[in-house]
Amino acid sequence: MVGYNDKMRTLLDTVIGKIADFEVKIDRFSVIKETMTKGYENFKFRQPYQQAMYNCTLILEEQTWPWDEELAALSNLEARNLEDFLPRMLAKTFIECYFAGNIEPSEAESVVQHIEGILFNSSTSVCKSLPPSQHLTKRIVKLERGLRYYYPAMCLNQQDENSSLLHYIQIHQDDLKQNVLLQLLAVVAKQPAFHQLRSVEQLGYIALLRQRK
Repeated sequence: MVGYNDKMRTLLDTVIGKIADFEVKIDRFSVIKETMTKGYENFKFRQPYQQAMYNCTLILEEQTWPWDEELAALSNLEARNLEDFLPRMLAKTFIECYFAGNIEPSEAESVVQHIEGILFNSSTSVCKSLPPSQHLTKRIVKLERGLRYYYPAMCLNQQDENSSLLHYIQIHQDDLKQNVLLQLLAVVAKQPAFHQLRSVEQLGYIALLRQRK
């Protein structure tokens, strides 16, 4: 959440309170379901470079499902399914907080305790803490050193004559210092890479270099 410092607590209380006492409203469910359905159906019209990044995510990340499978699952869902699922989801609540900006450490700790109080100690909340043994870690497929992988895929929009090339380089395991250095490298190299690929070699209208998060 982002907002004025003196209003953050009020905003936080509102959001967390809605989560703790969440109620499925059939009319809103129908609107959101229709919006999501259109989003999935229009996926094939995304630009080729967006589809390339999506395919990269499917290949590398665990617990990721193709858009067409998600669309098929969504088409069969009704409000009652969400109502049945909600208690099971909230019974495995995991909280991870990150604070940045004009806030003291003691205030940040107080906010976390306040969130835990609303979610876990409220008489109306069904939230329960997820056991440590079930905490998930973000994992991606490790590419072996010295090997090259090639994955071709047709653009989903047959009317789109454009194409895209995504070159992915895997650097290191998740590490705070290494991540910061990699982010710094991406910032420094972004403009020279764009100039070389877009202006000098003119390889494509869209050319970018960035850190994959």
